[in-house]
Amino acid sequence: MKKLFLILAMLSLPLAGQAQEDEAVAAQRARIAAERSEAQAAFRAQEKACYRTFAVNDCLGTAKARNRQVLTDLRRQEISLNDAQRKRKAAQHLREIEERSSPEKQQQEAQQRAAALAEQRDREALADRKAADRASSEASRPARAAGRQEHASRKQAEASAARSRRAEEAAQNLKKHEQRLMEAEDRKASVDKRLAERKKPAAKPLPPP
Repeated sequence: MKKLFLILAMLSLPLAGQAQEDEAVAAQRARIAAERSEAQAAFRAQEKACYRTFAVNDCLGTAKARNRQVLTDLRRQEISLNDAQRKRKAAQHLREIEERSSPEKQQQEAQQRAAALAEQRDREALADRKAADRASSEASRPARAAGRQEHASRKQAEASAARSRRAEEAAQNLKKHEQRLMEAEDRKASVDKRLAERKKPAAKPLPPP
C-alpha cells in the first residue's frame, strides 16, 4: 500500500516526467497482477488443504474470506491507480488546451503560420522567376542566333574588305616601285648620255677653200 500511495503522489505532480510516470504505473500494475496470481495460488493450495481436515466447510469459508479480502484490496489499489492515471491524463489534456488557447501560444502559432506562408510565397516566386527566365531564354534564343550570324557575317565582310585593301595597297606599292625603277633607269640613261657626249672628241675643222 505504501508503494501505491507513493505512485499516486507521483501521478499528482505536474512536473513529473511522463516516462517515469508511465514506468511507475506499469510497475504497479505488474505488482498487482503478480499479487493477484499469488493470492489465487495460495487459495487453491488452502482449498486442497481444507479437504484433508475434519471441518471442511469452516476451513473453506475462512480461506475464501481471506482470498476475497486480498482480491478486494488489490482491486481497490487497481481502481485507485486507474483513477489517478485518469485524473493525470485529464489534467494534462486541460493544460494542453490552456497552452493552445494562451495568447503566447496563439502568437507563436500565428508567427509559425506567417513564416510558413512567407516561405511558400518565396518558393512560388522563385519558381515563377525560373519559369520566366526559361521562357525568356527560349524566346531570345532565335534572336541570339541571328545576332551571332550577323556578327559572323560582319566579321567575314570586314575580313574580305581588309584583304581587298591589302591587295590594292600591294598593287599600288608595286606600281610605285616599278615607276621609281623606270625613273631611276631614265635618270641613269640621261647621265650616261651626258657623260658620253663629254668624252666624244672634238670635230676636225673644215679645210680652207
